Amino acid sequence: MVKMTIIDFLKERATKNADDLAFRFMGNGESDGPITEWTFSELYHQSAGVAEDLIEQGLAGSSVLLAFPPGLDFVKAFFGCLLVGARAVPVPLPNPRSKNPLGRILNTAGACGASTVLTNQQLADMVAPMASGLPVCLRAVTDRVATDWTGPQTEMNEVAYLQFTSGSTGHPKGVAVRHTNIVSNLRVMGQMLHIKSTKPAIVWAPHYHDLCLVGHVLGPVYYGYESTLMSPMDFLVKPVRWLRAMSHYKIANTACPNFGYDYSVRRIKPEDCDGLDLSHWEVAGNGGEPVHQLTMEMFVKKFGPYGFRPQTFMPCYGMAESVLFVAGMKPLSEPPKVLTLSAADLETHTVRVLADNEPGQRNVVSCGSPGSDHQVIAVDPVTFTQSKSNQIGELWVQGPSVPSGYWGLPEESAATFEGRLANKNEGPFLRTGDLGFVADGEVYVTGRLKEMIIIAGRNHYPSDIELTVHQSGAPVRLGACAAISETINGLEELVIIAEVDERRLPDNTQSEGHGAESIDAFWASAVKTVQGAVSKGHGLSVRSVVFVEPRSLEKTSSGKPRRQYYQKLFQQGKLAMLHEKRSPQTV
Repeated sequence: MVKMTIIDFLKERATKNADDLAFRFMGNGESDGPITEWTFSELYHQSAGVAEDLIEQGLAGSSVLLAFPPGLDFVKAFFGCLLVGARAVPVPLPNPRSKNPLGRILNTAGACGASTVLTNQQLADMVAPMASGLPVCLRAVTDRVATDWTGPQTEMNEVAYLQFTSGSTGHPKGVAVRHTNIVSNLRVMGQMLHIKSTKPAIVWAPHYHDLCLVGHVLGPVYYGYESTLMSPMDFLVKPVRWLRAMSHYKIANTACPNFGYDYSVRRIKPEDCDGLDLSHWEVAGNGGEPVHQLTMEMFVKKFGPYGFRPQTFMPCYGMAESVLFVAGMKPLSEPPKVLTLSAADLETHTVRVLADNEPGQRNVVSCGSPGSDHQVIAVDPVTFTQSKSNQIGELWVQGPSVPSGYWGLPEESAATFEGRLANKNEGPFLRTGDLGFVADGEVYVTGRLKEMIIIAGRNHYPSDIELTVHQSGAPVRLGACAAISETINGLEELVIIAEVDERRLPDNTQSEGHGAESIDAFWASAVKTVQGAVSKGHGLSVRSVVFVEPRSLEKTSSGKPRRQYYQKLFQQGKLAMLHEKRSPQTV
Protein backbone atom coordinates (compact mmCIF):
# COMPACT_ATOMS: atom_id res chain seq x y z
CA MET A 1 0.00 0.00 0.00
CA VAL A 2 1.38 3.41 -1.01
CA LYS A 3 1.52 5.67 2.05
CA MET A 4 0.78 9.11 0.65
CA THR A 5 -0.89 11.93 2.57
CA ILE A 6 -3.51 14.09 0.93
CA ILE A 7 -0.80 16.76 0.62
CA ASP A 8 1.36 14.31 -1.34
CA PHE A 9 -1.58 13.82 -3.69
CA LEU A 10 -2.03 17.60 -4.00
CA LYS A 11 1.62 18.05 -5.00
CA GLU A 12 1.39 15.20 -7.48
CA ARG A 13 -1.80 16.60 -9.08
CA ALA A 14 -0.12 20.01 -9.40
CA THR A 15 2.62 18.37 -11.48
CA LYS A 16 1.01 15.49 -13.38
CA ASN A 17 -2.44 17.08 -13.81
CA ALA A 18 -1.36 20.72 -13.71
CA ASP A 19 -3.79 21.99 -16.36
CA ASP A 20 -6.76 19.79 -15.46
CA LEU A 21 -9.71 21.61 -13.91
CA ALA A 22 -9.89 20.94 -10.18
CA PHE A 23 -12.61 23.26 -8.84
CA ARG A 24 -15.40 25.40 -10.17
CA PHE A 25 -17.51 27.73 -8.03
CA MET A 26 -20.83 28.99 -9.37
CA GLY A 27 -21.21 32.49 -7.98
CA ASN A 28 -25.00 32.58 -8.16
CA GLY A 29 -25.81 28.95 -9.00
CA GLU A 30 -26.33 29.71 -12.69
CA SER A 31 -24.04 28.39 -15.42
CA ASP A 32 -24.12 31.79 -17.16
CA GLY A 33 -23.43 33.65 -13.91
CA PRO A 34 -20.06 34.50 -12.36
CA ILE A 35 -17.84 31.39 -12.43
CA THR A 36 -14.46 30.88 -10.76
CA GLU A 37 -12.32 27.96 -11.97
CA TRP A 38 -8.95 26.68 -10.75
CA THR A 39 -6.72 24.02 -12.24
CA PHE A 40 -4.77 21.72 -9.95
CA SER A 41 -1.68 23.87 -10.53
CA GLU A 42 -3.57 27.04 -9.58
CA LEU A 43 -5.04 25.34 -6.52
CA TYR A 44 -1.59 24.30 -5.32
CA HIS A 45 0.04 27.69 -5.78
CA GLN A 46 -2.92 29.53 -4.20
CA SER A 47 -2.78 27.16 -1.22
CA ALA A 48 1.00 27.51 -0.96
CA GLY A 49 0.55 31.29 -0.73
CA VAL A 50 -1.70 30.75 2.28
CA ALA A 51 0.87 28.37 3.77
CA GLU A 52 3.64 30.97 3.48
CA ASP A 53 1.44 33.55 5.17
CA LEU A 54 0.59 31.14 8.02
CA ILE A 55 4.29 30.53 8.65
CA GLU A 56 4.94 34.28 8.80
CA GLN A 57 2.10 34.61 11.31
CA GLY A 58 3.59 31.87 13.48
CA LEU A 59 0.58 29.59 13.02
CA ALA A 60 2.31 26.43 11.76
CA GLY A 61 1.36 23.50 13.97
CA SER A 62 -1.59 25.32 15.56
CA SER A 63 -5.37 25.10 15.10
CA VAL A 64 -6.80 27.64 12.64
CA LEU A 65 -10.53 28.21 12.26
CA LEU A 66 -11.90 28.64 8.73
CA ALA A 67 -15.11 30.70 8.52
CA PHE A 68 -15.87 31.44 4.87
CA PRO A 69 -18.90 32.11 2.73
CA PRO A 70 -19.23 29.68 -0.20
CA GLY A 71 -16.34 30.01 -2.63
CA LEU A 72 -12.85 28.83 -3.44
CA ASP A 73 -11.19 30.97 -0.73
CA PHE A 74 -12.22 28.25 1.71
CA VAL A 75 -10.57 25.57 -0.43
CA LYS A 76 -7.20 27.32 -0.65
CA ALA A 77 -7.29 28.19 3.06
CA PHE A 78 -8.01 24.56 3.94
CA PHE A 79 -5.15 23.15 1.85
CA GLY A 80 -2.89 26.01 2.96
CA CYS A 81 -3.34 24.85 6.55
CA LEU A 82 -2.54 21.26 5.61
CA LEU A 83 0.57 22.28 3.67
CA VAL A 84 2.08 23.95 6.72
CA GLY A 85 0.92 21.40 9.29
CA ALA A 86 -1.72 23.64 10.87
CA ARG A 87 -4.92 21.91 11.96
CA ALA A 88 -7.73 23.25 9.78
CA VAL A 89 -11.00 23.75 11.69
CA PRO A 90 -13.96 24.46 9.36
CA VAL A 91 -16.82 26.32 11.10
CA PRO A 92 -20.12 27.90 10.01
CA LEU A 93 -20.36 31.63 9.46
CA PRO A 94 -21.70 33.73 12.35
CA ASN A 95 -25.49 33.70 12.48
CA PRO A 96 -26.68 37.34 12.30
CA ARG A 97 -30.07 36.35 13.76
CA SER A 98 -28.46 34.87 16.86
CA LYS A 99 -28.28 36.82 20.13
CA ASN A 100 -24.60 35.82 20.22
CA PRO A 101 -23.51 35.62 16.57
CA LEU A 102 -19.87 34.81 17.38
CA GLY A 103 -20.77 32.30 20.10
CA ARG A 104 -20.16 29.17 18.09
CA ILE A 105 -16.85 30.44 16.72
CA LEU A 106 -15.64 31.39 20.20
CA ASN A 107 -16.75 28.06 21.69
CA THR A 108 -15.00 26.13 18.94
CA ALA A 109 -11.85 28.23 19.22
CA GLY A 110 -11.76 27.59 22.95
CA ALA A 111 -12.21 23.85 22.44
CA CYS A 112 -9.23 23.54 20.07
CA GLY A 113 -7.00 26.34 21.36
CA ALA A 114 -7.23 28.43 18.19
CA SER A 115 -6.17 32.08 18.23
CA THR A 116 -6.94 32.89 14.60
CA VAL A 117 -9.97 32.70 12.34
CA LEU A 118 -9.29 32.93 8.61
CA THR A 119 -12.14 34.41 6.59
CA ASN A 120 -12.68 36.70 3.61
CA GLN A 121 -12.00 40.44 3.60
CA GLN A 122 -15.68 41.43 3.76
CA LEU A 123 -16.41 39.41 6.90
CA ALA A 124 -13.15 40.45 8.56
CA ASP A 125 -14.07 44.13 8.03
CA MET A 126 -17.63 43.58 9.23
CA VAL A 127 -16.58 41.85 12.45
CA ALA A 128 -13.70 44.21 13.22
CA PRO A 129 -15.82 46.71 15.25
CA MET A 130 -17.05 43.97 17.60
CA ALA A 131 -13.78 42.00 17.72
CA SER A 132 -12.02 44.20 20.25
CA GLY A 133 -11.16 42.18 23.32
CA LEU A 134 -12.07 38.84 21.75
CA PRO A 135 -9.72 35.89 22.40
CA VAL A 136 -9.45 35.25 18.65
CA CYS A 137 -8.36 37.38 15.72
CA LEU A 138 -10.38 37.33 12.49
CA ARG A 139 -8.02 37.75 9.54
CA ALA A 140 -8.71 37.92 5.83
CA VAL A 141 -7.03 35.11 3.90
CA THR A 142 -4.10 36.28 1.80
CA ASP A 143 -4.23 36.70 -1.98
CA ARG A 144 -0.58 35.66 -2.23
CA VAL A 145 0.38 33.06 -4.85
CA ALA A 146 3.52 31.05 -4.16
CA THR A 147 5.42 29.45 -7.02
CA ASP A 148 8.44 28.07 -5.18
CA TRP A 149 6.92 26.61 -2.02
CA THR A 150 9.04 24.20 -0.02
CA GLY A 151 7.31 23.16 3.15
CA PRO A 152 7.62 20.53 5.86
CA GLN A 153 7.08 16.84 5.14
CA THR A 154 3.66 15.69 6.31
CA GLU A 155 3.36 12.33 8.06
CA MET A 156 0.44 9.93 7.70
CA ASN A 157 -0.34 10.00 11.43
CA GLU A 158 -0.49 13.80 11.69
CA VAL A 159 -3.85 15.41 12.47
CA ALA A 160 -4.94 17.19 9.28
CA TYR A 161 -8.13 18.85 10.48
CA LEU A 162 -10.70 18.90 13.25
CA GLN A 163 -14.26 18.16 12.14
CA PHE A 164 -16.58 19.50 14.80
CA THR A 165 -19.71 17.42 15.06
CA SER A 166 -22.83 18.96 13.58
CA GLY A 167 -24.65 19.45 16.89
CA SER A 168 -21.76 21.23 18.59
CA THR A 169 -22.68 24.50 20.27
CA GLY A 170 -22.46 24.57 24.04
CA HIS A 171 -19.90 21.74 24.31
CA PRO A 172 -18.10 21.40 20.96
CA LYS A 173 -16.44 18.10 20.10
CA GLY A 174 -13.88 18.07 17.31
CA VAL A 175 -13.03 14.77 15.64
CA ALA A 176 -9.24 14.66 15.15
CA VAL A 177 -8.93 13.42 11.55
CA ARG A 178 -5.47 12.18 10.57
CA HIS A 179 -4.13 11.82 7.05
CA THR A 180 -4.33 8.03 7.33
CA ASN A 181 -8.05 8.31 8.17
CA ILE A 182 -8.64 10.63 5.20
CA VAL A 183 -6.95 8.36 2.69
CA SER A 184 -8.71 5.25 4.06
CA ASN A 185 -12.13 6.89 3.81
CA LEU A 186 -11.45 8.27 0.34
CA ARG A 187 -10.65 4.73 -0.78
CA VAL A 188 -13.98 3.59 0.67
CA MET A 189 -15.72 6.48 -1.11
CA GLY A 190 -14.17 5.43 -4.41
CA GLN A 191 -15.42 1.86 -3.97
CA MET A 192 -18.94 3.00 -3.13
CA LEU A 193 -19.33 5.71 -5.76
CA HIS A 194 -17.32 3.97 -8.49
CA ILE A 195 -15.25 7.12 -8.89
CA LYS A 196 -13.12 7.86 -11.93
CA SER A 197 -11.09 10.97 -12.71
CA THR A 198 -13.24 11.52 -15.80
CA LYS A 199 -16.52 11.70 -13.84
CA PRO A 200 -17.26 15.24 -12.56
CA ALA A 201 -19.11 15.92 -9.31
CA ILE A 202 -21.20 18.73 -7.80
CA VAL A 203 -22.42 19.62 -4.32
CA TRP A 204 -24.47 22.39 -2.68
CA ALA A 205 -23.79 21.36 0.94
CA PRO A 206 -21.96 23.90 3.14
CA HIS A 207 -18.18 23.82 2.70
CA TYR A 208 -17.59 23.17 6.41
CA HIS A 209 -19.81 20.09 6.41
CA ASP A 210 -18.07 16.72 5.99
CA LEU A 211 -20.18 15.86 2.93
CA CYS A 212 -18.65 18.75 0.98
CA LEU A 213 -15.24 18.68 2.65
CA VAL A 214 -14.50 15.00 2.07
CA GLY A 215 -16.49 14.22 -1.05
CA HIS A 216 -15.92 17.43 -2.97
CA VAL A 217 -12.80 19.17 -1.59
CA LEU A 218 -10.53 16.28 -0.59
CA GLY A 219 -11.96 13.80 -3.12
CA PRO A 220 -10.94 15.72 -6.27
CA VAL A 221 -7.33 15.97 -5.05
CA TYR A 222 -7.19 12.22 -4.35
CA TYR A 223 -8.94 11.05 -7.53
CA GLY A 224 -8.37 13.93 -9.95
CA TYR A 225 -12.00 14.60 -10.88
CA GLU A 226 -13.58 17.98 -11.52
CA SER A 227 -15.59 19.36 -8.58
CA THR A 228 -18.30 22.02 -8.95
CA LEU A 229 -19.37 23.86 -5.79
CA MET A 230 -22.44 26.01 -5.28
CA SER A 231 -23.98 27.84 -2.35
CA PRO A 232 -26.68 26.11 -0.28
CA MET A 233 -28.73 29.32 -0.44
CA ASP A 234 -28.63 29.36 -4.25
CA PHE A 235 -30.08 25.84 -4.14
CA LEU A 236 -32.74 26.69 -1.54
CA VAL A 237 -33.90 29.80 -3.38
CA LYS A 238 -34.10 28.01 -6.73
CA PRO A 239 -33.41 24.25 -6.53
CA VAL A 240 -33.59 23.72 -10.28
CA ARG A 241 -30.18 25.44 -10.45
CA TRP A 242 -28.68 22.25 -9.04
CA LEU A 243 -30.18 20.10 -11.79
CA ARG A 244 -29.42 22.62 -14.50
CA ALA A 245 -25.77 22.66 -13.45
CA MET A 246 -25.73 18.86 -13.55
CA SER A 247 -27.18 18.94 -17.03
CA HIS A 248 -24.83 21.69 -18.27
CA TYR A 249 -21.60 20.21 -16.88
CA LYS A 250 -22.60 16.56 -17.48
CA ILE A 251 -22.19 15.72 -13.79
CA ALA A 252 -21.94 12.05 -12.83
CA ASN A 253 -21.91 12.25 -9.02
CA THR A 254 -23.66 14.30 -6.37
CA ALA A 255 -25.08 13.81 -2.89
CA CYS A 256 -27.35 15.55 -0.42
CA PRO A 257 -29.72 14.68 2.44
CA ASN A 258 -33.15 13.18 1.69
CA PHE A 259 -34.52 16.70 2.26
CA GLY A 260 -32.79 17.96 -0.91
CA TYR A 261 -34.53 15.42 -3.16
CA ASP A 262 -37.88 16.01 -1.46
CA TYR A 263 -37.44 19.78 -1.73
CA SER A 264 -36.60 19.51 -5.42
CA VAL A 265 -39.74 17.47 -6.12
CA ARG A 266 -41.93 19.99 -4.30
CA ARG A 267 -40.39 23.23 -5.50
CA ILE A 268 -39.27 22.63 -9.10
CA LYS A 269 -42.02 23.34 -11.62
CA PRO A 270 -42.40 21.29 -14.82
CA GLU A 271 -41.72 24.36 -16.98
CA ASP A 272 -38.38 24.84 -15.17
CA CYS A 273 -37.18 21.49 -16.49
CA ASP A 274 -37.18 22.35 -20.19
CA GLY A 275 -33.91 21.19 -21.73
CA LEU A 276 -32.73 19.18 -18.72
CA ASP A 277 -30.51 16.19 -19.50
CA LEU A 278 -29.80 14.02 -16.45
CA SER A 279 -28.65 10.99 -18.39
CA HIS A 280 -25.03 11.49 -17.27
CA TRP A 281 -26.06 11.22 -13.60
CA GLU A 282 -24.67 7.92 -12.26
CA VAL A 283 -24.68 8.31 -8.45
CA ALA A 284 -27.18 10.23 -6.33
CA GLY A 285 -25.91 9.86 -2.77
CA ASN A 286 -28.66 10.15 -0.17
CA GLY A 287 -27.50 10.40 3.44
CA GLY A 288 -27.20 12.49 6.58
CA GLU A 289 -30.80 11.86 7.66
CA PRO A 290 -33.41 9.09 7.27
CA VAL A 291 -33.80 7.99 3.64
CA HIS A 292 -37.44 7.67 2.57
CA GLN A 293 -38.56 5.32 -0.17
CA LEU A 294 -41.46 7.62 -1.08
CA THR A 295 -39.08 10.54 -1.69
CA MET A 296 -36.97 8.46 -4.07
CA GLU A 297 -40.08 7.23 -5.91
CA MET A 298 -41.41 10.78 -6.30
CA PHE A 299 -38.03 12.00 -7.56
CA VAL A 300 -37.80 9.21 -10.14
CA LYS A 301 -41.35 9.91 -11.30
CA LYS A 302 -40.72 13.63 -11.71
CA PHE A 303 -37.22 13.57 -13.21
CA GLY A 304 -37.22 10.18 -14.93
CA PRO A 305 -38.42 11.80 -18.19
CA TYR A 306 -35.18 13.82 -18.18
CA GLY A 307 -32.89 10.80 -17.88
CA PHE A 308 -32.78 10.09 -14.14
CA ARG A 309 -32.78 6.34 -13.38
CA PRO A 310 -33.97 4.53 -10.21
CA GLN A 311 -30.64 2.71 -9.84
CA THR A 312 -28.85 6.08 -9.64
CA PHE A 313 -29.95 6.48 -6.04
CA MET A 314 -27.32 5.35 -3.56
CA PRO A 315 -28.47 5.67 0.08
CA CYS A 316 -25.43 6.07 2.32
CA TYR A 317 -24.64 6.00 6.02
CA GLY A 318 -21.85 8.02 7.52
CA MET A 319 -20.69 10.51 10.14
CA ALA A 320 -17.81 12.80 11.04
CA GLU A 321 -16.58 10.23 13.58
CA SER A 322 -15.70 8.01 10.60
CA VAL A 323 -14.45 10.92 8.43
CA LEU A 324 -17.58 10.57 6.26
CA PHE A 325 -18.57 7.22 4.75
CA VAL A 326 -19.49 4.12 6.76
CA ALA A 327 -21.72 2.22 4.33
CA GLY A 328 -23.27 2.71 0.90
CA MET A 329 -21.89 0.00 -1.37
CA LYS A 330 -24.36 -1.32 -3.95
CA PRO A 331 -24.25 -2.27 -7.64
CA LEU A 332 -24.77 0.71 -9.95
CA SER A 333 -27.13 -1.42 -12.01
CA GLU A 334 -29.62 -2.01 -9.18
CA PRO A 335 -32.02 0.29 -7.29
CA PRO A 336 -31.66 0.54 -3.51
CA LYS A 337 -32.92 -2.41 -1.51
CA VAL A 338 -35.97 -1.80 0.71
CA LEU A 339 -37.25 -4.09 3.47
CA THR A 340 -40.92 -4.06 4.47
CA LEU A 341 -40.94 -4.56 8.23
CA SER A 342 -43.56 -4.92 10.94
CA ALA A 343 -44.02 -1.53 12.61
CA ALA A 344 -45.35 -3.21 15.76
CA ASP A 345 -42.29 -5.43 16.07
CA LEU A 346 -39.98 -2.47 15.56
CA GLU A 347 -41.44 -1.03 18.75
CA THR A 348 -39.77 -3.92 20.58
CA HIS A 349 -36.55 -3.58 18.53
CA THR A 350 -37.39 -6.73 16.57
CA VAL A 351 -36.91 -7.10 12.82
CA ARG A 352 -39.69 -9.03 11.08
CA VAL A 353 -40.14 -8.86 7.31
CA LEU A 354 -43.78 -8.71 6.16
CA ALA A 355 -45.44 -10.01 3.05
CA ASP A 356 -46.56 -7.42 0.49
CA ASN A 357 -50.16 -7.12 1.63
CA GLU A 358 -49.77 -7.46 5.39
CA PRO A 359 -50.96 -4.44 7.44
CA GLY A 360 -48.77 -2.40 9.78
CA GLN A 361 -45.86 -1.96 7.42
CA ARG A 362 -42.82 0.26 7.70
CA ASN A 363 -40.37 0.42 4.82
CA VAL A 364 -36.68 0.71 5.74
CA VAL A 365 -34.16 1.58 3.03
CA SER A 366 -30.80 -0.18 2.91
CA CYS A 367 -27.72 2.02 3.27
CA GLY A 368 -25.60 -0.56 1.48
CA SER A 369 -22.50 -2.41 2.62
CA PRO A 370 -19.37 -1.07 4.34
CA GLY A 371 -16.15 -0.60 2.38
CA SER A 372 -13.30 -3.08 2.41
CA ASP A 373 -11.37 -3.40 5.71
CA HIS A 374 -14.35 -1.95 7.56
CA GLN A 375 -17.18 -3.64 9.44
CA VAL A 376 -20.47 -2.61 11.02
CA ILE A 377 -22.22 -4.64 13.72
CA ALA A 378 -25.35 -4.12 15.81
CA VAL A 379 -24.75 -4.31 19.57
CA ASP A 380 -27.14 -4.50 22.52
CA PRO A 381 -26.52 -1.12 24.24
CA VAL A 382 -27.24 -2.64 27.67
CA THR A 383 -25.29 -5.92 27.62
CA PHE A 384 -22.64 -4.83 25.06
CA THR A 385 -23.03 -8.16 23.25
CA GLN A 386 -23.67 -8.48 19.54
CA SER A 387 -27.37 -8.38 18.71
CA LYS A 388 -29.10 -11.34 17.15
CA SER A 389 -29.81 -11.14 13.44
CA ASN A 390 -33.47 -10.22 14.06
CA GLN A 391 -32.76 -7.66 16.77
CA ILE A 392 -32.06 -3.93 16.47
CA GLY A 393 -29.03 -2.64 18.34
CA GLU A 394 -26.60 0.26 18.43
CA LEU A 395 -24.46 0.32 15.28
CA TRP A 396 -20.74 -0.06 15.99
CA VAL A 397 -18.06 0.61 13.35
CA GLN A 398 -14.49 -0.60 13.03
CA GLY A 399 -11.87 0.16 10.39
CA PRO A 400 -8.96 2.43 9.37
CA SER A 401 -11.29 5.34 8.54
CA VAL A 402 -12.23 5.69 12.23
CA PRO A 403 -10.11 8.32 14.04
CA SER A 404 -8.86 7.73 17.57
CA GLY A 405 -11.01 10.35 19.28
CA TYR A 406 -12.09 13.93 19.89
CA TRP A 407 -9.46 16.64 20.23
CA GLY A 408 -8.57 17.20 23.88
CA LEU A 409 -11.48 15.19 25.30
CA PRO A 410 -10.17 11.87 26.63
CA GLU A 411 -13.31 10.83 28.53
CA GLU A 412 -15.69 11.59 25.64
CA SER A 413 -13.25 9.88 23.26
CA ALA A 414 -13.17 6.72 25.35
CA ALA A 415 -16.98 6.61 25.57
CA THR A 416 -17.44 6.98 21.81
CA PHE A 417 -14.37 5.47 20.16
CA GLU A 418 -13.44 2.61 22.49
CA GLY A 419 -16.47 0.34 22.49
CA ARG A 420 -15.71 -3.31 23.27
CA LEU A 421 -17.88 -6.43 23.13
CA ALA A 422 -18.38 -7.66 26.70
CA ASN A 423 -18.22 -11.39 25.98
CA LYS A 424 -15.20 -11.23 23.64
CA ASN A 425 -13.41 -8.01 24.65
CA GLU A 426 -13.21 -7.42 20.90
CA GLY A 427 -12.56 -3.84 19.84
CA PRO A 428 -12.15 -0.97 19.83
CA PHE A 429 -15.31 0.06 17.94
CA LEU A 430 -16.84 3.44 17.22
CA ARG A 431 -20.18 3.64 19.05
CA THR A 432 -22.34 5.63 16.66
CA GLY A 433 -25.38 6.26 18.86
CA ASP A 434 -27.52 5.13 15.91
CA LEU A 435 -29.95 2.23 16.09
CA GLY A 436 -30.24 -0.31 13.31
CA PHE A 437 -29.37 -3.77 12.07
CA VAL A 438 -27.25 -5.54 9.47
CA ALA A 439 -28.94 -7.96 7.06
CA ASP A 440 -27.14 -9.80 4.25
CA GLY A 441 -24.15 -7.55 4.84
CA GLU A 442 -26.15 -4.34 4.34
CA VAL A 443 -26.73 -1.65 6.97
CA TYR A 444 -30.22 -0.45 7.90
CA VAL A 445 -30.59 2.58 10.18
CA THR A 446 -33.79 2.88 12.22
CA GLY A 447 -33.19 5.78 14.61
CA ARG A 448 -31.08 7.44 17.29
CA LEU A 449 -30.43 5.70 20.61
CA LYS A 450 -30.65 8.78 22.87
CA GLU A 451 -33.67 10.27 21.11
CA MET A 452 -35.91 7.21 21.31
CA ILE A 453 -39.35 8.02 22.73
CA ILE A 454 -40.72 5.30 25.01
CA ILE A 455 -44.42 5.51 25.84
CA ALA A 456 -46.32 2.72 27.60
CA GLY A 457 -43.39 0.38 27.05
CA ARG A 458 -43.33 0.90 23.29
CA ASN A 459 -40.40 2.39 21.38
CA HIS A 460 -41.14 5.16 18.89
CA TYR A 461 -38.69 6.70 16.45
CA PRO A 462 -38.96 10.51 16.37
CA SER A 463 -38.15 10.67 12.65
CA ASP A 464 -41.16 8.45 11.87
CA ILE A 465 -43.49 10.69 13.86
CA GLU A 466 -42.03 13.82 12.26
CA LEU A 467 -42.59 12.37 8.79
CA THR A 468 -46.23 11.69 9.71
CA VAL A 469 -46.65 15.32 10.80
CA HIS A 470 -45.11 16.61 7.57
CA GLN A 471 -47.43 14.46 5.49
CA SER A 472 -50.52 15.28 7.54
CA GLY A 473 -51.44 18.46 5.71
CA ALA A 474 -50.86 20.61 8.80
CA PRO A 475 -49.33 24.07 8.16
CA VAL A 476 -45.80 22.93 9.01
CA ARG A 477 -42.72 24.26 7.22
CA LEU A 478 -40.90 21.52 5.31
CA GLY A 479 -38.13 19.92 7.36
CA ALA A 480 -38.90 21.97 10.48
CA CYS A 481 -40.53 19.66 13.00
CA ALA A 482 -39.33 17.80 16.09
CA ALA A 483 -40.96 15.00 18.08
CA ILE A 484 -39.74 15.05 21.69
CA SER A 485 -41.08 13.93 25.04
CA GLU A 486 -41.64 15.38 28.50
CA THR A 487 -41.98 13.45 31.74
CA ILE A 488 -45.09 14.23 33.79
CA ASN A 489 -45.72 12.39 37.06
CA GLY A 490 -43.24 9.74 35.98
CA LEU A 491 -44.85 9.16 32.59
CA GLU A 492 -43.33 10.06 29.23
CA GLU A 493 -45.66 12.19 27.09
CA LEU A 494 -45.33 13.12 23.41
CA VAL A 495 -44.69 16.72 22.34
CA ILE A 496 -44.69 17.98 18.75
CA ILE A 497 -42.78 21.19 18.04
CA ALA A 498 -43.26 22.57 14.54
CA GLU A 499 -42.39 25.72 12.64
CA VAL A 500 -45.52 27.13 11.10
CA ASP A 501 -45.55 27.60 7.32
CA GLU A 502 -45.85 31.39 7.12
CA ARG A 503 -47.42 31.16 3.65
CA ARG A 504 -50.45 29.50 5.23
CA LEU A 505 -50.84 31.86 8.18
CA PRO A 506 -53.98 34.03 8.25
CA ASP A 507 -53.52 37.78 8.64
CA ASN A 508 -53.10 39.24 12.13
CA THR A 509 -52.17 35.87 13.60
CA GLN A 510 -51.16 37.28 16.95
CA SER A 511 -53.99 39.78 17.20
CA GLU A 512 -56.61 39.53 19.91
CA GLY A 513 -58.96 41.93 18.18
CA HIS A 514 -60.48 41.80 14.72
CA GLY A 515 -60.29 38.40 13.15
CA ALA A 516 -59.51 36.55 16.38
CA GLU A 517 -62.19 33.94 15.71
CA SER A 518 -60.69 32.96 12.36
CA ILE A 519 -57.24 32.82 13.94
CA ASP A 520 -58.50 30.59 16.73
CA ALA A 521 -60.11 28.35 14.13
CA PHE A 522 -56.82 28.18 12.19
CA TRP A 523 -54.84 27.02 15.22
CA ALA A 524 -57.56 24.61 16.33
CA SER A 525 -57.59 23.00 12.87
CA ALA A 526 -53.79 22.82 12.74
CA VAL A 527 -53.57 21.13 16.15
CA LYS A 528 -56.38 18.71 15.32
CA THR A 529 -54.68 17.74 12.05
CA VAL A 530 -51.39 16.95 13.83
CA GLN A 531 -53.03 15.03 16.67
CA GLY A 532 -55.23 13.04 14.31
CA ALA A 533 -52.37 12.04 12.01
CA VAL A 534 -50.13 10.91 14.89
CA SER A 535 -52.98 9.02 16.55
CA LYS A 536 -53.87 7.22 13.32
CA GLY A 537 -50.32 6.54 12.24
CA HIS A 538 -48.75 5.59 15.56
CA GLY A 539 -51.54 5.01 18.06
CA LEU A 540 -50.23 7.86 20.21
CA SER A 541 -51.87 10.77 21.98
CA VAL A 542 -50.02 14.05 21.58
CA ARG A 543 -49.73 15.78 24.94
CA SER A 544 -48.64 19.15 23.50
CA VAL A 545 -48.58 20.64 20.01
CA VAL A 546 -46.36 23.71 19.85
CA PHE A 547 -46.22 25.93 16.78
CA VAL A 548 -43.22 28.26 16.71
CA GLU A 549 -42.10 31.12 14.49
CA PRO A 550 -40.67 30.27 11.05
CA ARG A 551 -36.89 29.71 11.05
CA SER A 552 -36.71 29.74 14.85
CA LEU A 553 -35.67 26.10 15.34
CA GLU A 554 -31.93 25.59 15.18
CA LYS A 555 -30.69 22.61 13.17
CA THR A 556 -27.42 20.77 12.85
CA SER A 557 -25.08 21.71 10.00
CA SER A 558 -26.62 18.91 7.92
CA GLY A 559 -30.16 20.15 8.54
CA LYS A 560 -31.25 17.56 11.09
CA PRO A 561 -33.47 18.46 14.06
CA ARG A 562 -31.59 19.16 17.28
CA ARG A 563 -34.18 17.33 19.34
CA GLN A 564 -32.40 17.31 22.69
CA TYR A 565 -31.74 21.05 22.34
CA TYR A 566 -35.40 21.71 21.45
CA GLN A 567 -36.45 19.65 24.44
CA LYS A 568 -34.33 21.83 26.70
CA LEU A 569 -35.79 25.03 25.22
CA PHE A 570 -39.31 23.63 25.63
CA GLN A 571 -38.68 22.82 29.28
CA GLN A 572 -37.24 26.30 29.87
CA GLY A 573 -40.10 28.03 28.06
CA LYS A 574 -37.66 29.64 25.60
CA LEU A 575 -39.21 28.56 22.30
CA ALA A 576 -40.39 31.34 19.97
CA MET A 577 -43.95 30.17 20.49
CA LEU A 578 -46.90 31.28 18.37
CA HIS A 579 -49.44 28.78 19.70
CA GLU A 580 -49.52 25.84 22.09
CA LYS A 581 -52.26 23.33 22.76
CA ARG A 582 -51.72 21.15 25.83
CA SER A 583 -54.09 18.22 26.18
CA PRO A 584 -55.15 16.62 29.47
CA GLN A 585 -52.66 14.06 30.76
CA THR A 586 -53.17 10.55 29.47
CA VAL A 587 -53.99 7.84 31.99
